Amino acid sequence: DLHHLPGVYHYAPKAHGLELRADLEPAVWTALTAAFPEGSFLVGLSSIFWREAWKYGERAFRYCQHDVGHALGSMRIAAAALGWRLHLLDGVGDTAVSQLLGVDREVDYAGAEREQAELLAVVLPDHSASIQDLRLPQELVSEVASSRWYGTANVLSPVHGVYWPVIDEVAIATTHPGRSLQEEFSRFPTEEELFGTPGRSGGFSAEKVILGRRSAVSMDACTMIPAETFFRMMARLVPTRDGRSTDGRLMPWDALPWRPRIALGLFVHRVDGLSPGLYALARDPEKVEELRRTMRPEFLWQRVPACPQGLPLYLLKAGDCRTLAANVSCGQDIAGDGAFSLAMLADYMGSLAAFGASFYRNLFWEAGLVGQVLYLEAEAAGVRATGIGCYFDDPVHEVFGIASRDWQSFYHFTVGGPVEDSRLTTLPPYNLEQAR
Repeated sequence: DLHHLPGVYHYAPKAHGLELRADLEPAVWTALTAAFPEGSFLVGLSSIFWREAWKYGERAFRYCQHDVGHALGSMRIAAAALGWRLHLLDGVGDTAVSQLLGVDREVDYAGAEREQAELLAVVLPDHSASIQDLRLPQELVSEVASSRWYGTANVLSPVHGVYWPVIDEVAIATTHPGRSLQEEFSRFPTEEELFGTPGRSGGFSAEKVILGRRSAVSMDACTMIPAETFFRMMARLVPTRDGRSTDGRLMPWDALPWRPRIALGLFVHRVDGLSPGLYALARDPEKVEELRRTMRPEFLWQRVPACPQGLPLYLLKAGDCRTLAANVSCGQDIAGDGAFSLAMLADYMGSLAAFGASFYRNLFWEAGLVGQVLYLEAEAAGVRATGIGCYFDDPVHEVFGIASRDWQSFYHFTVGGPVEDSRLTTLPPYNLEQAR
């Protein structure tokens, strides 16, 4: 028991603890959670754009959204490790999320950097529960907002230097009004089609993989990974259809209520049993023909013979693409020195037409979740991964023959054998026994 009253809490990572932000009257909490199974709780994410803007300028907006996707994936995986579910409440708009989290309170931000409400999710202890298109009554949200609040925001920087107005402009333009993003997943492959047999046996526990996860700072330019490992990594990025899940998909993709809008353009360098070259992974099998029409007409689109039958992976062009991968990733050698790297290509205009301007953020969230899965899959395979936020959009599009705005590059990643930096020391983050 955290407190004698229900409340709103802020997670303080340095202390690995919760800070009380607001007391809620029991009647308000009961009404607020009436639609949820007993034992459920809400969790929200917010961004402070200045945390990225001081270093990256206007790119800060997309980096914050990538981080939201990484965090959403981390929460869903953590919930699964405890036997829980997590459901994104896409029907709750940004204004309501701001009020529920208290980030709209001017008095709490005197002189401090403001937070931008990003999303709200519910964590469910009951796997059989189904929540569709939930909308919280505004009167309940207002009652939470009028509760007794505690604390003020910390000031990150006494001086901000350059101001990037485009960040606030994009934040306003992509405000989420609250609408359902639910889509049908019935035609996706099954676990058996992707992996041969359902389930997985690995040499590492979830705890070891999650706590051991690190970003590679450099790749060794020689480590090969088996084709089977590569196929399994790719298969983990495709939502699967499975009767054991209430909505037909397995973790962590059941956290996103929309069909995949991110496809992968792959630069394969060192995968044993696979020809080096350009490949494509259509994470939504129904997007294969659209991608084929969008990309270069001379691409092969050959199915990779040894890969699982349900995996929509295609060879586009064989050949050494190490230098090309580095060049389109701002000249960073790490993109060519790994086993493979990739560009996350978003179904951009179609997504905005379907869901509105606010879905611009969701595309980055999906890309971040793809990256989070790649991090953990690489760790489980005994290699490392890292996100590449700096890349040249137009050259990437030129490589794959994307001539319109319909598909756009949203994030890059690389996976391979890491070069350990001896200057870095790893210490235990928390007293885990005490935390338990």
